[in-house]
Amino acid sequence: MLHPPDHAALLARRDFVLPPGDEFTPGERDLLTRYGRWLEALAAGTVSPTTPGQEEFVRSARGGREPETEFEKAWAKVVRARERADGTGRAFDALARARADRAAAEAEYGAARAAVLATVRDQLDAVDAAFADRLAETTAAAVAAEAELRELVLRARRSASAGGVKAVYTAGRVTWDTPGLAAYAEHHPEVLAFRKVGKPFVVLRFADQAGGPGPADPPAERAPSEPNA
Repeated sequence: MLHPPDHAALLARRDFVLPPGDEFTPGERDLLTRYGRWLEALAAGTVSPTTPGQEEFVRSARGGREPETEFEKAWAKVVRARERADGTGRAFDALARARADRAAAEAEYGAARAAVLATVRDQLDAVDAAFADRLAETTAAAVAAEAELRELVLRARRSASAGGVKAVYTAGRVTWDTPGLAAYAEHHPEVLAFRKVGKPFVVLRFADQAGGPGPADPPAERAPSEPNA
């Protein structure tokens, strides 16, 4: 297939420098030597994808889903090797060590605490039984009183305070249909003057915590178009 001039220029280059590391197979080294500059430009957004396969490659390269094709897997190795080289890998290792140390300390703390509690377990069970009914009754009464106060403040539509308690009235929050506004802005771009974009941020997801890293995205159906495809 014919490629746009900017794609063709990158595909003609054979000067991609592989990062240090022995994880690349001979086939991956050959693939990256031939297409590395092109894949790098796609991943960085220097050139725009022109096929569904290239769009899926960009999605994988930016972390939108796990790599599936040979292009995506080879590029994922490049990214990992570069992260190790530029310090990101060291930061991940430092975080892993810190979390492991914390987990060990928490385990030791839990074991020591359980050993002490075991010596007074019978007394604690007796105290729990003696106060169970009273705690349940007082908790239910407090919940009912809070609900009544909230209802009164909602009806009055104004905040109130007494006896060290503040009941703060807040009007209903106004929200907007973001997808609907985005579609509207395509034909009325003047509304974009009122659009504000927050600062980017990073969320850390730990696979060893409840819930895991989240559901995986569906696999890709096609790879980036090769020069002679």
